[in-house]
Amino acid sequence: MITTAIFYILYASLSLVLIPIKVLPDATLPVELTDTISTASTYLAGINTIVPFGTLFTVFALFLTIELSIFVYKLVMWVIKKIPTIN
Repeated sequence: MITTAIFYILYASLSLVLIPIKVLPDATLPVELTDTISTASTYLAGINTIVPFGTLFTVFALFLTIELSIFVYKLVMWVIKKIPTIN
């Protein structure tokens, strides 16, 4: 019962925050952009047979994960060094 109440409060607060976005009209993409995307996808389909995009995205995501974890580690260590110690 408490969990349900918390979820209702979270849902209501998110709905309240998103009201300005819901009021905006629907956006449509220009025809030129959709044509460009379809042309690029036909060009990339030939490359996909040689090196699958799923593999490329997986390797890229792994690389980003490693780099971001190193950055966060260095940031945490920097913050810890900035905290004065009690002597």
